[in-house]
Amino acid sequence: MATARSVAIVGGGIGSLTVANALKQIGMSVSLYERAPYFIPTVGAAFGLTPNGQMSLAHIGFKDQIEKILHPFLKWQILNDNCEIVAASDRIGDYGKRFGYFMGGTLRSELVDVLKEPLEKNGILHYSHNVTNIKQDNDGVTISFDNEKEQKPVQVDMVIGADGIHSTVVKQIFTPTAQSIYSKVNLFYGMIDNIDQQTSINPMITTKNTFIQYFGHRHCLSYRTGNKGQYMWAITYPSVTPPTTSQSWAKISYSVHLQNSEE
Repeated sequence: MATARSVAIVGGGIGSLTVANALKQIGMSVSLYERAPYFIPTVGAAFGLTPNGQMSLAHIGFKDQIEKILHPFLKWQILNDNCEIVAASDRIGDYGKRFGYFMGGTLRSELVDVLKEPLEKNGILHYSHNVTNIKQDNDGVTISFDNEKEQKPVQVDMVIGADGIHSTVVKQIFTPTAQSIYSKVNLFYGMIDNIDQQTSINPMITTKNTFIQYFGHRHCLSYRTGNKGQYMWAITYPSVTPPTTSQSWAKISYSVHLQNSEE
């Protein structure tokens, strides 16, 4: 069996950035292609980072950087419709003692900045590269891009598709699969900046180092993220139709971000 020495990764999410750094660390020739012109700070909001995820990132050299951008969870609370605590536990704070890492909230944009820095520095990360075709033969894999005059096709030993739910790589390699079954439940999420200055929000919800959940007619969760006063919230809601596609939202986000940059 031939051994892959050169790898192209399509897509610029957290997973692909992590894989690119891991492969680079073991000496492989890596190139990562992202179709966007740059990473937009407002895309993706935040998420909870578990101890096993932090262990993986620490293994490839990002332990100190992750600790700086993580807001650890030391308590877990469940609220009812009246914003009353119906269950609470501090066992989530034991993660730090058991595993050496706390579960916590981190901004996606800050994690992207940490992971992309060594890739940009080494010329591995290529923006504005929209993959249009993938062809495999005995010599390897050839990847073609949108603008062939400026972005010449590249040939590698292996390609990794990490370009999301509407993956171009998947469509090129695999036969069409059955459509997803819509659950009739949507998820809406957002961020609040400078949460300590928002006097209209119940302070019970904004308590530091606390993961909040609500189970009722809907499911809601919220928590502080990062270390600059940002607050993440997410809520599910019933709907007979799915939300606008991610591509449409991305176009709106790009337009707004570009407009703000020009002002």
